[in-house]
Amino acid sequence: MILLQAVRIAKSFGARRVLNNVNLIIQEGERAGIVGVNGAGKSTLLKIITGALSPDAGEVIKAKDISVSYMAQDGGLESGQSIWHEMLSAFTHLIGLEQQLREMEKRMGDPTVMADGKQYRQLLRDYDSLSADFENKGGFEYEANIRGVLHGLNFRDMDYNTPVNILSGGQKTRLALARCLLGAPDILILDEPTNYLDMDNLTWLEQYLQSYRGAVLVVSHDRYFLDTLTKVIYDLDNGGITRYTGNYTGFIRQKKEMQEQQLKAYKKQQEEIARTEEFVRRNIAAKDTTRRAQSRLKTLEKMERVTRAGERTQGKRFFLCCPAKRAGSA
Repeated sequence: MILLQAVRIAKSFGARRVLNNVNLIIQEGERAGIVGVNGAGKSTLLKIITGALSPDAGEVIKAKDISVSYMAQDGGLESGQSIWHEMLSAFTHLIGLEQQLREMEKRMGDPTVMADGKQYRQLLRDYDSLSADFENKGGFEYEANIRGVLHGLNFRDMDYNTPVNILSGGQKTRLALARCLLGAPDILILDEPTNYLDMDNLTWLEQYLQSYRGAVLVVSHDRYFLDTLTKVIYDLDNGGITRYTGNYTGFIRQKKEMQEQQLKAYKKQQEEIARTEEFVRRNIAAKDTTRRAQSRLKTLEKMERVTRAGERTQGKRFFLCCPAKRAGSA
C-alpha cells in the first residue's frame, strides 16, 4: 500500500533550482533513505513532504488517516515542561482513555447507579469495551515504553523531572527523536537522527527502527546506519532523483554500473556525432549531396544528447566520520 507520494516536486531558492521534477513513494512498512551531496536538497525535500515548506510545483499525496512525525536536522525539543511530561504528550489519547476508565470506576461505586440494574449493566459493558480498546492501544505499556526509549537514547541517569529548557542542544535533539519514536506514526521521517548519538545509542536506534511497525524515511550521512536499516535508497543529484532497491552498499554498486553503462552510451553517441559532423562538413557544399547533408544536420540537431556519467553531480559525496568501530565511511 502506498502511504505517501511526492509527485513532480520542484523548488528553487532565487535563481538556484534545488529540486526539479522529483518523484518519491513511501510504501507501507518501507525503510527508505535519501542520500546526496551537501546542498542537494535532502532537507528541503523532507520539509516539503511534511508540509513545513511549500513546493513551487508538484504535490504531496497522503493516504487517508495516515499519521506522520518529522524530526528536523538538529531540531531540538523546546519546552518548559519536564522530560517526563513532554514524553507523556505522545500518549494524550491513551491518557484520555485512562481518565475515562477512572471516571467509570467511580460511577460503578455510586449507589444510585448500582441501584439501577439496566444502567449498571450498560456501564459494565462500556467499561469492558473501553478497557479492551485501552489495552489494545498499549495503555498498560506506555510508561514502560517511555522509560525504554529514554534509556536507549542516553537519558538513563537523568532525573525525568528535569525541565527540557535547561538541557544541552544535543540532549534536546535526542529528546525530540524520543518524542517522534514514542508517537509511533505510520510514517517516521528523520533528518540526520544519528547526530549526538554514541555507539550504544546508535546500536539501540538501529534495532528499534528495524522492528518499527511503520514506514521510515531517513536522511543520514552514516553509511553503516543506512546499510543496516534501509531497503530503498533515493539519490538526489543536481535537482533530480533516482530510486535504487537495496541498502546503501547496493546503491553504490548499482549506481557505478549505471554510470559505466552511461559512459559507454556517451562514447558511442560521440562517435556517431563525429561521423555525422564529418559527413556534413564534406558534403554540405556539394550540389549532388547537399540535401543528404542537410538531412543529417537536422537529425544531429534533434538528437537527444547522452550526458557523460557524473556530469550532473555538482560536488563530492561524503559521509561524516564515524567512531572507530564503524570506520570506513564513504
